[in-house]
Amino acid sequence: MQEKRTLHRARALIVSLSLTASFLASGAEWKIDPRLSFRAGYNDNLRLSTTNEVSTAGATFSPSARFSVATPTSGASGNLRFDFRRFEADSDLNDDNIRFEANSFHNLERSRLGLDLAFVKDTTLDSQLAATGLVFDRVPRQRTTIAPEWSYSLSERTRLSANYGYTDVKYNNSGANVFVDYTVNNAQASLTRMMSEQTTASITLSRSESKNDNDIKSININLQGGASHRFSETLSATLFAGVRRTEVDFSRTSLQPVFNGTTIVFVPVTQAFTNSDSGYTFSASVTKNFLRGETGLSVSRGISNDINGQPIEVTRLSSTNRYRLSEIMSVGLNLELYNSKFSSIAGNGQDRNYYQIQPTFTWAFKQFWSLSGSYRYRKQTFSGSGGDATQNAAYLTLTYDWPRIAVSR
Repeated sequence: MQEKRTLHRARALIVSLSLTASFLASGAEWKIDPRLSFRAGYNDNLRLSTTNEVSTAGATFSPSARFSVATPTSGASGNLRFDFRRFEADSDLNDDNIRFEANSFHNLERSRLGLDLAFVKDTTLDSQLAATGLVFDRVPRQRTTIAPEWSYSLSERTRLSANYGYTDVKYNNSGANVFVDYTVNNAQASLTRMMSEQTTASITLSRSESKNDNDIKSININLQGGASHRFSETLSATLFAGVRRTEVDFSRTSLQPVFNGTTIVFVPVTQAFTNSDSGYTFSASVTKNFLRGETGLSVSRGISNDINGQPIEVTRLSSTNRYRLSEIMSVGLNLELYNSKFSSIAGNGQDRNYYQIQPTFTWAFKQFWSLSGSYRYRKQTFSGSGGDATQNAAYLTLTYDWPRIAVSR
């Protein structure tokens, strides 16, 4: 049944992409950039677990392609990637993952219509971890997203936009774990004003509603405003801040003692709860380009529904740094820090801190060929409980970038 649902979703996305492609076909120029990658390495705690640690060597073969198509009034772009992962310690860890993303638009006289599509099949230690900094177990996960959008130019400097998004997430559960399927509906409206050639300001009102198979429902409303500014050709920054209100409805069943006249029996009683709270949201970033490198620093706080559809307040600090030693050799250092808190008593006791440090290098040793390496240290700490989960992993990746395929018709 799970495979049938996956096939239906994949077919729906392919049909949508085909319709977009046929819509753009007249006078279109196609560009396709294929890539082949092979990665091998070792991970001393694949599940990032405090108890069930699995140390294993592994290898991944990843064919992928980026594509784009454009006409005078329309366009589409996206990427398709497969990851075939195999592990030495246990064949049950092997998985075949896919990531498909497509974005399309059509320009009218003063407005633009758009449609974003995505289908991601991976594990909870991939895209879910990147969104929340939370790890409970390594479980296969499928996420389907459809997001139409519209924007209208009120003037040369002012634009009004609105979009809607639908997300459906399924977990391939095996055994006891904390994951349940969920859906998310979200909508937002934005007003953007170009204040000058260097500064753009905007204000956004958004609303998201989620529901999971345990009948936990949540609504999050967020109002945020701010601006982006380019100080020079090499220095730019953004700053946005706002307020949110989050409401969660859920139920709990407990056994209550009841005297039936002769003895005491325990009867299951279900109680409904509503929990609401408010808070601040923000995002800020600074990017600086140097003669032989670039560095970026960002910090943000917001609500994520990426685990079971339950609202989680995620505060994230990240730093990306890259330096080119020569025309063919570069090194990098990426740092990430997450603080994740469940925004309701339904998720009490599951708050975490997550850290990641990852130095890298890339060597473009031949035309179309490159060799890259990385070491990654991860650590997750738990609020209110002992024991930290740590992970050390090292990888080498050989990549072949196929020459671009360009087709005009």
